[in-house]
Amino acid sequence: MALVTLLCGPVCAGKTTIARGLEAAGALVLSYDREAWARGVRDGRPPRELVEQIDADFLRRLEGAVLGDRDVVLDASLSTRAVRDRWRMRCGAMGVTVELVVVRAPLATLLERLHEREPGPESVVLDDEALRAYVEAFEWPGAGEPHRVVETG
Repeated sequence: MALVTLLCGPVCAGKTTIARGLEAAGALVLSYDREAWARGVRDGRPPRELVEQIDADFLRRLEGAVLGDRDVVLDASLSTRAVRDRWRMRCGAMGVTVELVVVRAPLATLLERLHEREPGPESVVLDDEALRAYVEAFEWPGAGEPHRVVETG
């Protein structure tokens, strides 16, 4: 049976590094950053309607992979409980096992990684204040939301 891994965490936490490892092992990676870049978004801020299109495309790809018994990794921030619940519900409707993996690093590490980044299909670049605000507003999973934490910094 296929496994869907939902990667959750802020920019620069290490989600894509984990996704690449799972991809090398055969999983299908669905990356919002990769997809937005492929569709011409270079600032990491796709318009809402594009996010909805990507979301619908990802759901179709996820369904196809699961039918083929292929593991899937969703490489996304999943910064709110509502978004995580929506993806868990979608996977539950397909009868697939879901694991939420929360990827964390201290703010100083996130900032250091941000300063080393070059814009690209897997690396959204923000300014320091935008990253700080993003991390402050992040809705981390709590005790009532099963998850596993990976510390990367």
